[in-house]
Amino acid sequence: MKRLGAFLLLLILLAGCGYTPRGLSPGIGVSTLYIQPLGNRTAEPFLDSMLTNDLIMWFSRDQQLRLVASAKEAEAVLSGDVASYSRTSVAYNRRDKIQEYRSEMLVNANLRRVTDGKILWKDSVFWTEESLNSADRARQDDFETEAMQKISQRLAEQIYQRIQENF
Repeated sequence: MKRLGAFLLLLILLAGCGYTPRGLSPGIGVSTLYIQPLGNRTAEPFLDSMLTNDLIMWFSRDQQLRLVASAKEAEAVLSGDVASYSRTSVAYNRRDKIQEYRSEMLVNANLRRVTDGKILWKDSVFWTEESLNSADRARQDDFETEAMQKISQRLAEQIYQRIQENF
């Protein structure tokens, strides 16, 4: 009888626990979002479109939020820019040849309510990623592109999570 009671209690406790997707809408009253194409203040092309696409991917997973095609349709707009990007050498071999690079990116972003222009969230996010060096220029370009993609994905995730944490 004690086992049955403990089992039933466990079932009741487990039934009370459930996953509920978090979204922007409950905390700030936003159910539609427009992600404005980001600006790019760097000399490196395509960082802005790469990060914009990664942001769209992250926010499209939010089941309580609907992405829309224009700011006119949205209750809030996410905007920002890639403020800086740099790549520096960080590791050398015995012959003083570069073995590894570090790529760094800084992004400024803000979430603004359309109706009154109020800034709901604003922050800067930064991420670094290391990549190998190669004597083959094509491979070297591939390594750098891969590092940029990883940084972009990580920054998009950070922006999404930081906005979620505030609401």
